[in-house]
Amino acid sequence: MKLRTWFWTLLSLILIVGVFSYGANNLGKYNFYYATHMKHPKNQYPFITALALTTMPPSYLPSYVVDNGDMDKQGVRGIEISNVKKRGDFLEAIPGILIYANSKTQYEKTGETYYIEFSEDGYLPKTEKEKMGQTLFHTLNNMQDELKRNSDRPLINLQWIYNWYFKTISSD
Repeated sequence: MKLRTWFWTLLSLILIVGVFSYGANNLGKYNFYYATHMKHPKNQYPFITALALTTMPPSYLPSYVVDNGDMDKQGVRGIEISNVKKRGDFLEAIPGILIYANSKTQYEKTGETYYIEFSEDGYLPKTEKEKMGQTLFHTLNNMQDELKRNSDRPLINLQWIYNWYFKTISSD
């Protein structure tokens, strides 16, 4: 009788640990899928917040340069694209901020850049939207659409847990 109790206790413990481990791994691995597939207001970009959580495979945004930075740090260092408004200009998305400069040299050397800041939950305030103009706004939407199309789909969809988790981390 004792052997049977130990067996079921051990099996239950293994299953519980396995479920929690799979859930945590799933939410991290498919972070960008969940961020782009959650319901959100028109001017909210959850993927901007998600950049800080995990690294991104470059195949998710083939039209952009994805810089994951050091492997020992969590998150994406930046997503870059050139020739957005005019030839030679530079745009970079980093967690919480979109940065625009007339050239990459100007961005790296002089710091003369144009910053568009998002709220902690990826919401683009109306004043920032007006400041950025239509071209940058369309580029931001295209980035989100391309990420949505190319991100890997999870085998077991835990979107409801991600939505709860995202709401929890962005309300702090």
